Amino acid sequence: MGNYQKGFRRCGQILSNICGNLRVFICVVAVGLGVIIGLILKTFDDLLEVEKLYITFPVHMLMGMVKVVTTPIVASGVIIAICTFRSPPSKKIGFQAAVYFVSTTLISVTIGLILGVFFEPGITEGVSEIEPEDEKVFLSFETIKTLTRNLFPENLIQSCVKYYVRVKREVPVIDAVSGLPTNMTYMKEEGHYVQGVNILSIITFAILCGLAFNEMKESSSLLVQMVCINNELAVVLLNIIGSFLPLGLLIMAVVFVDDHYDSHLVLNLVKFIAMVATGLFVHGVIVLPLLYLVCAKSNPFTVIYGAFPALWTAFRSSSSNAAKPVTLHCCKNENKIDHRITNFMLPIATELNLNGTALYQALAAVFIAQLNNIDLDFNLLFTIGATAAVSSFIAKGIPTSGALMSFLILYAVGLPMTNAWILVAVEWKLDHFTTLVNVLGDCIGVALVNKLYQDELRTEDADQDSPRTEDDEATDVSV
Repeated sequence: MGNYQKGFRRCGQILSNICGNLRVFICVVAVGLGVIIGLILKTFDDLLEVEKLYITFPVHMLMGMVKVVTTPIVASGVIIAICTFRSPPSKKIGFQAAVYFVSTTLISVTIGLILGVFFEPGITEGVSEIEPEDEKVFLSFETIKTLTRNLFPENLIQSCVKYYVRVKREVPVIDAVSGLPTNMTYMKEEGHYVQGVNILSIITFAILCGLAFNEMKESSSLLVQMVCINNELAVVLLNIIGSFLPLGLLIMAVVFVDDHYDSHLVLNLVKFIAMVATGLFVHGVIVLPLLYLVCAKSNPFTVIYGAFPALWTAFRSSSSNAAKPVTLHCCKNENKIDHRITNFMLPIATELNLNGTALYQALAAVFIAQLNNIDLDFNLLFTIGATAAVSSFIAKGIPTSGALMSFLILYAVGLPMTNAWILVAVEWKLDHFTTLVNVLGDCIGVALVNKLYQDELRTEDADQDSPRTEDDEATDVSV
């Protein structure tokens, strides 16, 4: 009888988890069905191009809807993220918190990019079609010029639909005497605009607007409120789009498997999972504790031990918000962190400081680029890193945020969105580990800022508790 009760209890827990993550479960099932249907079709006969055109019509609609909301949700998300630092307990604490969030996010993104570029999880030896270009320089003055032109565009409206690139093309040598082209040619580098969103200019403009709103203080309240409404509208639209996501994923999987599925894809996925796990381990076990050890000059593992219940809750639920009450309790009661720092930093960190998610998104974009034999130059890697870094600002309130975020980031950096279904197949499981690193980064960040400014907070408490002198009272009377 006891075994039956345990079995029923276990089934109840599984059903509860499925109901709590119903959209994610449906997306994973859709991907599985798509792979099965694609293998069945491939066994009998390949789909004709006309048939693929009809079948993928809903996918093109889905991708079009994602493109519509990308620019407004990125811009408003970045502005709101910066405006959350308007009222810290002190300017120093607010500045230190912002520095910690930005630096750890950039470090995690860099780890993801390095692992993706050097270990190449999306490339199989002897199968890749990428041809090495001996003359191509990874980083040059022209590369920096192109990057700068995209960061600070001539026309902000144009940057929503076009971005600047420089390409080399072969042109004939003109004869100096006759003025006619000769048989000799040379390579000439030219710049022009191509179709696609310039996400770097959107991020730059949003950061400047957020900083300006903070300087304007109360006079910018109406503008900030309008941005918040715009963000809520974009999130609602993205929620509606998410309802069509399972159908789109199923069709993408069917067409991809029928078109060019082979055993190498499974190997690539295994390598990708291994790289994500390695990156999360390096960031969570080495980088974050080392940062705390160097800056706070204290043992970081005491903080990790005190935050263990929060970390376990985050791992089980794969949700930073679900673990937030436990994280608050651990920071205040177990690690004895000042309530002012905890109450200020932790809500912001839960929404913005998603180190594990940023690392995963950066590595996922590199993985998709390699699967599609796209050369990863400096500008593309910089764009991937910047977009992955701000991805945590726009994930709030989005169901199946991981899958939709993958679509948004792939479109923003100019990579094919049709391969995003591959990420959904593994993301639902990796999300437990990325959330664990997210919460770990929050706990260490709060503890670090508390350690750096605990003397200042004690002095402030002493000043508030000290009795007023007769000189102070006389000054009040004279005033």
